[in-house]
Amino acid sequence: MKKLALVVFAVTLLGASPPVDIHAAAGDLATERRVHGVITSIEPATLTIASAQHAVTGRIDPARTKVTANGRPAKLVDLKLTDHARGELCLDDVWLAIDTH
Repeated sequence: MKKLALVVFAVTLLGASPPVDIHAAAGDLATERRVHGVITSIEPATLTIASAQHAVTGRIDPARTKVTANGRPAKLVDLKLTDHARGELCLDDVWLAIDTH
């Protein structure tokens, strides 16, 4: 039941606003390095974290990305749809850190 509610919440967030172009001009939301929200999409090479205001998608570089789950070290394969996530993204759209709860 909790997973169903999480998926419905994630779909609602995706419909709330269009994804952000992370290559936008300085001063735009897209230049924010730190984001928080829910992980709405996870693929082998990309990840999307969405909040009520916007969504940010970036590439996952295994050599540069540090992953923690509930405050403990984790691996990229441990990432899944979550009810809370924080991330730090380089401006070249590569994740540096992902923290899930």
